Amino acid sequence: MGFGGNSINTYVSADLDYANAKKVQASVNTRTLFGFIQLERNGCKLIKSVNRYRGLSKAERQALYRAKENADVDIILDPEFESEKHSWLFGLYRTSSTKVKGWGINVKGIKEDVHGYPNADRNFGGTGMFGL
Repeated sequence: MGFGGNSINTYVSADLDYANAKKVQASVNTRTLFGFIQLERNGCKLIKSVNRYRGLSKAERQALYRAKENADVDIILDPEFESEKHSWLFGLYRTSSTKVKGWGINVKGIKEDVHGYPNADRNFGGTGMFGL
């Protein structure tokens, strides 16, 4: 990614421990009253990543965090989410359930990737990503 004509080049790949991959899953349940009173809390811990988990809801990121922590893995491959929401009394009482399933894998190490594509190969018009 470039900023102001500068770029950060990455030529690494992860050495994943596929032999010890395991199925992982976790769930997050919420209950709210009047739309803001939380009757069931899930804490504030969630996964937030700049490029990998964009577009996920807060409950999905919380479920990923729980699955990672419970299984003691570094990465969850191919996460699949299942969400269910219900509302009663014209939306005054709401419940939701979010489940995640995937394969948990640990990273054995990082190694140089001689065949990788550097970020600098992406063309941002010669002025960087933000046009500065």
